[in-house]
Formats: sequence, structure tokens, C-alpha cells
Amino acid sequence: SDTLKKKKLQEQIDAQVARELEEQQETEDMRMNEQIARDAEVARIHPEEEIQESTEKADIQKAEEGVLYGCNQKLLGMEVQRFQRYIIQGIILEKEQVKKQKSSEEALESKTPTDEV
Repeated sequence: SDTLKKKKLQEQIDAQVARELEEQQETEDMRMNEQIARDAEVARIHPEEEIQESTEKADIQKAEEGVLYGCNQKLLGMEVQRFQRYIIQGIILEKEQVKKQKSSEEALESKTPTDEV
């Protein structure tokens, strides 16, 4: 009878240990599943963030290029205006030179005696 009691007690202990091991395994499985779910979420979000960052970088680059293009266009416009002013000034100077030359020629003609027979 003592052996039977020991055997029954050992079976109860074994059953209790088995239940505890099973509970530990379930807890560990739940923890691992939660970790897998978190990892999957990170794996899903990470590429989205990279795409977002890449898109933002592209938008910034386009904006910078737009600003540079605008600045270049403005500078080009200013250069064209300056070039046009130089051309106009050149034309004005040329006309003044032509007038001066004509005046000089007329003055010379009036001073030189004309040979009339």
C-alpha cells in the first residue's frame, strides 16, 4: 500500500509537471507568435518608410531643381536684357559716330574751296 501511494503520488507529480511544462510551452508559443507578428509589422512598415523617404528626397530634389531652374531663368533673362542694352548702346554710339563723321565731312566740304568754272 505504501508503494501504491508513492506510485500514485509520483503520477500526480508527473501530471503536474507535464501541465506546467505544457503551460510554459503555450506561453513561449504565444510570446514567439507575438514577436513574429511584431517582426512582420516592422518588415511591412520598413519598406513603406523607405519608399516615403525616397519620395520625399525626390520631391526635395525636384523642388531644388525648380528653384535652380527659376534662378537660372532669371539670370538668363537679366543677361539677355544686359546684352540688349549693350546692342542698343552700340547702335546709338554707331549713329552718333555716323553723325559726327557726316558733320566732319560737311565741315571739310564747306572749308575747302569748290572749283567752279
